[in-house]
Amino acid sequence: GASPKNYVTFNNEVWRIMGIFPVDDGTGNMEYRIKLIRNERIGSYSWNTSNRNNWTTASLQTELNGTYLTGLTSTAQNMIGNTKYYLGGYAGYNITPGTIYQYERKISGSTYYNENTNWIGKVALMYASDYEYAASDECTQNLSNYNDITCTTNNWLFKGNSEWILTQNGSGFNSVFYVVSHGDVYGGSARNNKYARPVLYLTSSIKITGGSGTSADPYTLGL
Repeated sequence: GASPKNYVTFNNEVWRIMGIFPVDDGTGNMEYRIKLIRNERIGSYSWNTSNRNNWTTASLQTELNGTYLTGLTSTAQNMIGNTKYYLGGYAGYNITPGTIYQYERKISGSTYYNENTNWIGKVALMYASDYEYAASDECTQNLSNYNDITCTTNNWLFKGNSEWILTQNGSGFNSVFYVVSHGDVYGGSARNNKYARPVLYLTSSIKITGGSGTSADPYTLGL
């Protein structure tokens, strides 16, 4: 929807809770953990300066898990856990509602241009499915037609910027999906510069300790 009560203070900044999900910590251990996205962008970046849609070696992945991660407060860094991120993609743009999740995780019909099907690390980007599910139920559009006003005004992840997402466009070696500034999802060259918002999973020991989740009274986190 447009404005769910999912605001949280993290790293002395405003972040948003995307949900609580069962995730693999990279060792096969499954845990329910809180998933966060930074409310505001951190800047404009190339997804991969080498123009390959392989997240395991992407320049933005290196930036997020290097300079950006080490620049967080020590408290914030200690709250983040390793996570297995799936790297499935889709060849083309006709992504109907409810299907992209299956492609991203290779449950059915997934397309990978690169051989790496997952990556284990701490900081990544939102999936195309995250963006899709953030819209209200009234939005039934194909992701390539999310410029519909019902989708853009009722999707709390839409920021009005061209923004990278993690999901690759499997139709070519250099194409990555991104949210276009008017709301739909399209593919573009990994070499191009677009805005980025970090996504991460907290460790399973981190809980919500206070707040109501509104922008004026965000949730607080602790052990």
